[in-house]
Amino acid sequence: MSKSLGNVIDPLEVINGCTLESLLSKLDGGNLPAKEVAKAKKDQAADFPDGIPECGSDALRFGLLAYTVQGRDVNLDIKRVVGYRMFCNKLWNATRFALQFVSDFKPTPNLLEELMSSGKMAIRDKFMISKLMNKMDAVETNFQNYKFGDAQQASYQLWIDDLCNVYLELIKPVIKDESEANADSRWAAQATLWITLEAGLRLLHPMMPFVTEELWQRLPGRGTLGADEPETIMIASFPVCLDKYKDDVAEKSMDIANHVIGACRSLRASYHIANKTLTHFYVKAAAGVTENSIKAQIDDIKTLGNASAVDINVDSSIVPESHGIVVVDETLTVMMDLTGLVDFAAEIKKLEKTMSKTRPAMETLEKKMKADGYAEKVKSELKVQNEEKLEGLKKKIADLEAAVANFTKLAALEKK
Repeated sequence: MSKSLGNVIDPLEVINGCTLESLLSKLDGGNLPAKEVAKAKKDQAADFPDGIPECGSDALRFGLLAYTVQGRDVNLDIKRVVGYRMFCNKLWNATRFALQFVSDFKPTPNLLEELMSSGKMAIRDKFMISKLMNKMDAVETNFQNYKFGDAQQASYQLWIDDLCNVYLELIKPVIKDESEANADSRWAAQATLWITLEAGLRLLHPMMPFVTEELWQRLPGRGTLGADEPETIMIASFPVCLDKYKDDVAEKSMDIANHVIGACRSLRASYHIANKTLTHFYVKAAAGVTENSIKAQIDDIKTLGNASAVDINVDSSIVPESHGIVVVDETLTVMMDLTGLVDFAAEIKKLEKTMSKTRPAMETLEKKMKADGYAEKVKSELKVQNEEKLEGLKKKIADLEAAVANFTKLAALEKK
């Protein structure tokens, strides 16, 4: 491999960005034969038709760490590096967004110990701290074993899956409620968020040094945490997992709540319920851990499920006949009251319109596959593609017919 042949990527071109014209001009300045130059230009035009977008050094470093999972030889996909540039943007925006939640919060040097012994934590707070500890453990272990790609993935999951997708969404109403009755819950949420942001940035720092330094300096409380407080994240200690703060019970409880939330969202999406419209859910849950976990997190389920109410294990006679249903597993079923929420006639009309376009496509393909000479003349690869396409069209029609039947049934029930 050689830069002069145009088959490797200069890191500076990824960091700063580079136009296709600039890439091609570098080939002209080399000592390659005209035939090799033409080939290299053709390859680069195919690989980078729009040039190389500016990604920055953090995204490139993070992307290269991800590639270490597959071995030493890296066939770098610029789109993947661009994806990690998007992660940098997400990290920046999420942290800046979260900072408004702790703008009036005053951290202390021993905040983690104070939080864990306060007795003020909700399950969501214990879940977040437990996830933080587990990810600290995973990153440290993977670093020690030179599994840099696994360490990168663990830190990515902490920020995206645990913090952004779950915890930040859960605490929005908690932080906004500044009443005296909510003071303890609000403090616990702020403390948990500050700890997660601060430790999460230190966890990411070896992999993304520049953006983490900038965000770490913006955390509230900088310069007020005592004589041992470092001036820069570069000399701050790497976060250490404390096993005593891992909480399998809280993580299991949140996992159950997330299954309910997922079912709520699935039902709302299936019936095209607008985000501003709150819906009433009924949950059938197995007695014991499942039922208790849902009861303990009703407020969280209402927040992320856009619910006006969530009733658990009520008598079946109370559940409206016009309802949507999702069976999560043998221990959990979620139902949504559809009364007055759905224009069934309009939905049936949309489905029938889609069906009227899908059925002719299926019939045309079937006719084509039954034509004389199809088996002998058509390539095997195309036959496979056509069979897969036909199966997909048949499934789509079956799903549409089932949806029409369901809406027809629900419309009849609502008229009763």
